[in-house]
Amino acid sequence: MAYKIPLFDLNFGKEEEDAVIEVLQSKWISMGEKTTELENDFAERINARHALAMTNCTAALHLALAILNIGPGDEVIVPSLTFVATANAVKYVCGTPVFADITSLEDLTISPEDIERKITDKTKAIMVMHYGGFACDMDKIMPVAQKHNLKVVEDAAHSPAATYKGKYLGTIGDVSAFSFFSNKNITTAEGGMLITNDDALAERAKLMRSHGMTALFL
Repeated sequence: MAYKIPLFDLNFGKEEEDAVIEVLQSKWISMGEKTTELENDFAERINARHALAMTNCTAALHLALAILNIGPGDEVIVPSLTFVATANAVKYVCGTPVFADITSLEDLTISPEDIERKITDKTKAIMVMHYGGFACDMDKIMPVAQKHNLKVVEDAAHSPAATYKGKYLGTIGDVSAFSFFSNKNITTAEGGMLITNDDALAERAKLMRSHGMTALFL
């Protein structure tokens, strides 16, 4: 074969080049004003109360489980069809990922019925993944979570600004994670975002993200 089909193609131009130069010239190349601007813009775009920029989506998933106090002996139900980071995040907090099947060959999102079948007395959370921007059946999943007193984490890596029945994906569960990897809808070359509408979870996430620091220094 004489040609290759790329997985993705970057669409960067002069505007992006100028933005990078502006940041470099500011000499603040870690968390700073531009980070806060991104967080505020993203939160406003999807009608979320809190947005925290992260190193990547994996770190956001890890932090999401940490602020929900998932730990050793806890089970988290995860999709069987997803990138490995979804399940790895559960292992990072020493939890046990429990795999639930997809809904069907026509619907590749996690099956609400199989979620309920996999719930045990050790289950503490459900992690859904909106596959390719197609929403999981949150109308069925959220009642299952409420019935069993479980937290819901949305892996929304594929889904910035995608909606489900008038609600933005990533704002339906307790906490969610987005990806800004180079092949995603929005990219920062690498990066991610943690989203929550819970004030207490947001404060806990801010402290854990910055090793307990409440101020940033040059």
